[in-house]
Amino acid sequence: MMIPPVRLSTSLGLAWAYAGQQAAALATKLGLGPLGVRAFLPRAVCRAVDAELKRLETMVRRILFLTAMETPLPEAGPAPQRKGVCQAAPPADGAGPRVFGLPVFRLTEASLSPAKKASRLAARLAARARYEGARSDPEARPGPQDLVPAKRLMNRFAALEQALCDPEAQVARFRRTLARIRADKSLPLPVANEPPAACTGRQNTPVLRELFWTLHDAALSWLPILDSS
Repeated sequence: MMIPPVRLSTSLGLAWAYAGQQAAALATKLGLGPLGVRAFLPRAVCRAVDAELKRLETMVRRILFLTAMETPLPEAGPAPQRKGVCQAAPPADGAGPRVFGLPVFRLTEASLSPAKKASRLAARLAARARYEGARSDPEARPGPQDLVPAKRLMNRFAALEQALCDPEAQVARFRRTLARIRADKSLPLPVANEPPAACTGRQNTPVLRELFWTLHDAALSWLPILDSS
């Protein structure tokens, strides 16, 4: 007998409002102007922004997933063609294609493939080798205030803001994705087994950690519906 999934309908709006407030606070902290872009940021700032984005992305993903699952999913349509991270969707007003594509918010949390894991490990080993080589030369040692490219972080932030500004479109997108996952059991489930450490570590307040676990556990309770025949 399948255990009924957890419904958090009354709490999702508050969690969504909190995510929006935190995204606005992050934009203010970074001093983002109308374009919302910083080409370079200090290394320490990039680490902090990456952790904050992981927290907000995880929260927004869980909320969208729970909202999408609380009503019956549509029939699965044909799989869409794969798009690049920054490829734009056709404009709704029929005004012609945009010159620059907008980053797209990632809805699923599929586990890394062995190839990607190996690629990340190789990158870490290369970074460690550079650091070890620089130990004898203090001037060449990477420092927290060194400016590093921030394009990927800015793309993630832009995608997060887009999702927060138009949740209905994101839920509709997610429902189409979930319908395909339910129809094709070879596709990975959309929610990781555990949230990122950035969400559950001691750097977060107990209340925030509890919020993450509540959203995560509720999301896991819906996965058997996708995984069942």
